Parts: sequence; C-alpha cells; structure tokens
Amino acid sequence: MSLVILAVMIAIGGFAYLRVAPGTSAIPMQWSLRGEVNWSAPRTAAFAFVPGLSVAICAIFAASGMIALFAITGSVLLICQIIHILLVRRWAAARQM
Repeated sequence: MSLVILAVMIAIGGFAYLRVAPGTSAIPMQWSLRGEVNWSAPRTAAFAFVPGLSVAICAIFAASGMIALFAITGSVLLICQIIHILLVRRWAAARQM
C-alpha cells in the first residue's frame, strides 16, 4: 500500500509539473487568509516537495518497523498534495483573467 501511495504522489506531481500553470517558473506554496501569495518556490521544488517528503517519511517508518503507519500518513499527505495543486490551478486561472 505504501508504494502505491508513493507512486500515485509521484505521478500526480509529474502531471502537475507538466500541466498546471504552464510557463510559470515560481509556484505559490502558501497563501494568506486574504488569498494573497505569501511565498513561492521554483516549479520543480513546488511539485516535488510532497512526494519527496513522503519518501523520507516512508523511509523513517520502514527503518523503525512502523511502515503500516505510512498508509495513514501517506493518505493525508496525498490529500494535501491534491489540495495544493487545486489551489495553484485556481491561482493560475485568476492570473489569466
């Protein structure tokens, strides 16, 4: 299950890199409560952050013998990744108007 979650995250990150906000070199990573961008990251780092973090967490769980916990943690991180991509899509669409 853990490898499936990681594979899905990597695939979603790759898809987002190719299709979400094309031509934008800096991708928002955090927004204020008013919807303003607080800070951005380079495109590659922005879409690789959650999958990279997940690989590190999975390795830590595997080393400690608690790999089953990654199914829960990985699922939460996958949801966070999807929400981030949806927010970036909305941000990119608003910039084009």
